[in-house]
Order: sequence, then C-alpha cells, then structure tokens
Amino acid sequence: MGDTAAYDICIVGTGAAGGILAHQLASAGLKVISLEQGGALPATYFSEDNPAWTKKDFGIRPYTRFPLDPHRAIFEHELFATDGTRSTTEGSQKAFQHYQILKLNGLQNLWNGVSVRFAPADFSGWPIGYDDLAPDYGAVEKLITVCGTLEDLENLPDGEFIPPKPMRPPDQLVIDAIHRIDPHGTEIIANRKAVETRAERPNHCVSLGLCTSGCAAASMYKFSTRLLPEIEKMENYTLRTGAKVTRLIRDEDTNRIVDLEALDTGSGETFRVKAERYILAAGAIETPRILFNSRDDGYSGGLANSAGNVGRNLQDNPKVAVSSSLYKLWGTRAQYDVGYGDLLIALSRGRLGDGSDFNFIGHVIHTFPYTPFYLEGFGLIPRFLRPFFARLMYKSYVTVAFFAPAEAVETNRVLPSEEEDIYGVKKVDIQFQQPPRSRAMQEKMLAFAKKVIRKASGTLIIGGMDDAGTGIHYAGTCRMSAAAGEGVVNGDLRAHDHDNLYICDGGVIPVLPDKHLTLTIMALAHRLAGHLIAKSG
Repeated sequence: MGDTAAYDICIVGTGAAGGILAHQLASAGLKVISLEQGGALPATYFSEDNPAWTKKDFGIRPYTRFPLDPHRAIFEHELFATDGTRSTTEGSQKAFQHYQILKLNGLQNLWNGVSVRFAPADFSGWPIGYDDLAPDYGAVEKLITVCGTLEDLENLPDGEFIPPKPMRPPDQLVIDAIHRIDPHGTEIIANRKAVETRAERPNHCVSLGLCTSGCAAASMYKFSTRLLPEIEKMENYTLRTGAKVTRLIRDEDTNRIVDLEALDTGSGETFRVKAERYILAAGAIETPRILFNSRDDGYSGGLANSAGNVGRNLQDNPKVAVSSSLYKLWGTRAQYDVGYGDLLIALSRGRLGDGSDFNFIGHVIHTFPYTPFYLEGFGLIPRFLRPFFARLMYKSYVTVAFFAPAEAVETNRVLPSEEEDIYGVKKVDIQFQQPPRSRAMQEKMLAFAKKVIRKASGTLIIGGMDDAGTGIHYAGTCRMSAAAGEGVVNGDLRAHDHDNLYICDGGVIPVLPDKHLTLTIMALAHRLAGHLIAKSG
C-alpha cells in the first residue's frame, strides 16, 4: 500500500464545491488532486444518441407503481444511489429520504440549476456576513453563467446575469393569478438559473423543458463540461475517479491530517493520498460519514468532533408541490419556447397560527410532458377519447413548488452505523423528525399553492406536502461557528480541531433559509480557494 506523490491540496468530491475548488486552485498553480467515488458518465449519456433517451418506455420501470404522483417521477432516475451504495442505511430512508449520485459532478448531474443568493438577513448566526461573500457570489455567477433579471429586492439580492428565456402563456396565467390574490405581498420574477441562454453560444439551451432529467446540450453548468476542460490537462492537476474515501489519518503529535485512505472501486485495492491540506466537499451526509469512520484513540467520536457537533442539526427545506392542467390552455395552438421548464420564481410570506411570519420561495414549472403519468387521471374518460384529451391538454400542465426555511434541531442528525455498504465501509444512520413549525409552514404554503393554481384556471389538482429529504438541500451537519465548541469549522471553513482540514459543502451552513443553497456553497468554495491561494503565497 504505497503512498502517492504529495499534493498541496486534496479535494474529496467533484460537485458544487469540489468543482469550483479544483478549478480555482489548479488555475492558481497549486498541485491539486480531486477524488471522486464514481466515474464519469459517457459524453452521450444525456443526448438523443443514448438509446435510454428514446423515451419508448416513457420512464416506466419494472418497479414503478401506479397511480404514480408525477412529483415523484424525478426521484426515479437510475443515477440515484441504491441501498447498496448509498451512504445511509436502508432504515434511515423512512425518516429522511437521502438522494445521492456517485458520479463525477455528483448531484449536479441532475440539478435544476437554480442559483440564488442568500439575503443579508439569512446570515444571522454565521461567523461571516453577506458582504464577506458578495464578491464570491459575483465571481461564481460569471463563472457558471447565471441568467436572470435585476429586481432590487431586499430578500433576493441581484447578481451578475445574462438574459433569461422569454415568458410563456402558462407563466402569464400564474403571474396574473398571484397579482389578483396577493398584489403587494408576493414578488414573481424571472428565475435565476445556471444555464447558457445566449443563442450564439455553442452550448446554448435548446429548450428540452425539465432540467432535472439532465441536460443534453450541456447548457446547464456542470464541472465536467464547463470548468474541468480548462484544467484537466494541467500537469499540476489530477482527477482520480473510482476513489472511495474511507478515512482520514491524524498525526497524534501535531493533530494534523497526514494521510487519506481510499478504496479503488475497480480493483478493490486500498491507496493513500498525502497532501498539505485536505478539503471534504462530499456533502452534508457523506462528509460526516468520512469523519465518523476516521475515529481513532484520541477522537473516539470521529475526527473534527471533539465537541460532538459533527452530524447534528441536519436540515432540508420543507417543501410542497402541486400540479394541474389549466383549462384556459386547453387546445392552445400557441407556438412558444418552452425553455428550461421553471422560468418563474416567486417570493412570498406566510403567517402561522402563533402570529409569527415566515418567508418562502417557489417555482412555476411548465414543460411538455413526455412521460404520460397524467393519464392516470383519465379513468372516467372512455378509452377511445383519451388520445383526444391528451392532445387537448398537452400544453396545459403547470406545477407550483414552494420551499420554506429549515430549522436547526440538534436531535435531527447523522449518526454512525454498523451497517456496511457493498464495499465494506460503514454507513451512517439518520435520525429525523419534521418540527411542528415546519409542518405548519408546509400547510400554509400548500394552501397558497392551491389557491394560485385554482385562480390560474386549474382543474384537478394533485400533490401536497413532500417528505423530509426530498428538497435535496442538505445542510447543517458540520456547521460554521466562531466558537470552537459551537460548531465544526470556523469562518474560513477550517476545522476547529485540525489546522489543515477544511470542509466545504452544505454541511457548513448553520441555518438553511428558504432559498436554494447551491450558489452559496459554490460561493463559499470560491472564497475558500482564495483564502488557500493567499496562504500558499
């Protein structure tokens, strides 16, 4: 089991943070290695050249059960890890549904591209503020190409945008409905997404509709298509796929991390990586797993865990989603660009029974359905008439989804487990209960979503409150804090316990607001890269 050559930086993970870190650090001349458990997908995986994309099976699998809620269809994708490879135990899925993609780019293979900044108020309780991260937000927006419009909203700061796609007839119906229901309390604007919309660019959006099925045109930002090509041939950069990190090894005298142990998933052999600094960017659930599995005599609860904070405060945005066919669009022959599905983003505010208010944010999604799960609602229509109604309603389907702020609850947590994955590596358990306030926020958001759909001419409404974990905005398990006893990393994302270990993923976010966290993770990665480059100089 020989050691590899020494690196300046070893990065675990190639997703939202890992890709930005690798690009920035390697471009600055540092000797960098990225480790990714999975492999790279074939270049044609998301293209029409892939037979799996011929749609002849309509996305129906042998295990598909009917009637199927269309909101669940996006979670049926074959890229999501199964019980044998997923970091979490099978029993954990009942409490908190954990989705993981063990491939180059991680979850960004199927991400929706939503890229919004946290507002200044969202940084309450952080050791850094909005102004500390604002330059990095701007740099990342340019790097990944975010479309949007300038709106000067206090709760959703503007950024560096290219033009979005034009609005469509369903969007206007929803806009009008919201203006009639809540003319002053809800803002509805163009969504902000990491998608190339400029037609003159070779990777521009070709309007396939739903981004969560994967982008065939490579217009949606991913590390492998946007930034990796700029560094992959550099002599100072190494990408090793098929490398499952099993543990970090600490020097007892210095308390520094001196080795990383990993498993080559192809050969089954163990290897080690030596670096001056290590960055865990594996996700809010996988990173605690690595730390727990790195326990030694001095850190019986796992590395970076002297205060017992690793794994605590697991969060995900409480979510609701409802869909309907808008009868005002039945039979429409209007020709328009369907774009990237969710062209609108709404910001609203609700009031709970105790008199407290909360912000929530949502999306209006419209696409031309190629998966006919909606036919389940045609039960009372004679079979010979169903094709007619399917054509009549083809351009009428709209989904409204809302996300509320999460709550940091210490008992909602990731815990070590004795259960092992197919590689013999110990998994983690998840202990999670939806707080009563979160459930109350879901009820308010659901009522508002249904009201909007009805006002927009909705017919049969399906959907409701989603289960914990289905937001896939995992946060809080390695939280950032100024004081060592209150978190896992400091404001520079360095572990309080080890001066050459850094964590950069959703786990460092202390409290998750209503907004999607991906752009903030990427901005934190950009900030961390700048910090490490300065230290290396």
